Amino acid sequence: MEQTEIIQSEEVIQFLSFSVSNEIFGIELVHVHEILRPVFITRIPNVEDYILGVVNLRGEIIPIVDLKKKFDQGFVEINKNTRIVVLENNGKRFGLVVEEVKQVIKIVKSSVSAINNHMSSSFNNMIDFVGRSGESIVLIIELKKLINFE
Repeated sequence: MEQTEIIQSEEVIQFLSFSVSNEIFGIELVHVHEILRPVFITRIPNVEDYILGVVNLRGEIIPIVDLKKKFDQGFVEINKNTRIVVLENNGKRFGLVVEEVKQVIKIVKSSVSAINNHMSSSFNNMIDFVGRSGESIVLIIELKKLINFE
């Protein structure tokens, strides 16, 4: 009985999990505005190659980032599972193209660990923490390191 109470008192963080390049990533649910099926993206010249362009989301123009390209692993192939995850950070919105949205997961805060940033992956500078959800390891994306609005 006491063990259950201890588990209930631990802080749990909710993440939206999704896949890119056969890895499972998570973004804190508080940043997720909505999830869209792929829509027409208007190209913009002279931007970083990972910015696919912009979309009109009910009158608001938001940039769309291809997460796979941002990680230097090619472009996301658009198919029936592809989604655009619209995120909000500091009042600014942008979309991430991901291969597949998995589910909302809950991770106990005490099970989230900092990672060694000497990993040899192309996305390690955007990942600060890893968490465990069941048997899966979830790479937690740090939004402020993912896209710079300046």
